[in-house]
Amino acid sequence: MVKELQTSEPKILSSKNLILGEGPIWLPHSKSLMWLDIKGKTLHTFSYNTNNCTSKNLVKSTTWILPILNSNLFLVGTEDGVEEYNHVENKYELKLSIESNIPNNRLNDAKIDKIGNLWFGTMDDTENEKSGSFYCLKPNYELIKIDDSYTVTNGPTITYDDKKLYHVSSLQKKVFCYEKNNTTLSNKRIFFELDKNDGYPDGLTIDDENFIWLAVWGGAKVLRISPDGEVDKTITFPTSQITSCVFGGSEMNILFVTSASVGKILTEDVHAGNLFSVETNSKGFPSPHFG
Repeated sequence: MVKELQTSEPKILSSKNLILGEGPIWLPHSKSLMWLDIKGKTLHTFSYNTNNCTSKNLVKSTTWILPILNSNLFLVGTEDGVEEYNHVENKYELKLSIESNIPNNRLNDAKIDKIGNLWFGTMDDTENEKSGSFYCLKPNYELIKIDDSYTVTNGPTITYDDKKLYHVSSLQKKVFCYEKNNTTLSNKRIFFELDKNDGYPDGLTIDDENFIWLAVWGGAKVLRISPDGEVDKTITFPTSQITSCVFGGSEMNILFVTSASVGKILTEDVHAGNLFSVETNSKGFPSPHFG
């Protein structure tokens, strides 16, 4: 039986006006949240124990940061491709160049499945050309192209049983669902579509009841969507450009939500680029490791 969702009002955890806050990830071992400013080239960490935020300047534009199995290093997506990142020394090591022949393309959102594969998309940074693709990267760094002809890819997220994958085409305003069998996807279909004047689907996560939590860029909200594709709950925020979300906290019931200030006049939208949290009675699960 699906429980009735209960949520708190959004709380501001960081008032930094990040240009393009993205890629939140919960790290259970340190009880901390990491997230990035893609355009500002910074990495931010919120400590759940101390309630403090720290920031670090990066030498590369970095779009996501994810854990590697049996390693203190992270796997990151950068302007050059997929890299290993030493957080302590702030050093990168390129493992695989991605689409170096398409100058305006960059990596966008990524997630890891239960068996250690990385799923990520690319996008046209000018948001004009359908030059983006969707990929799977195996732990041996074998790259598989899944789909192409995207302008802006987003998401993805994967059910805990590893049987379904959800993926976003932002400018089409669509969330797609696939059946998943290891690195093979099939039965691509439209899972959810935003209305014409309702903003754009951006990053997403999933809870333990297989409900999708979708950040809506330009909509000032996160939607909770049932496995049948129906909106179950709308959580509104005091800024419009909501970019992504992830569950964390000691009980995995806190939804952390990132946002962006790009194109905003901060005197008119003082919370643009802030990090928010929402307490819920839903639970997510930590990211698996690559490898």
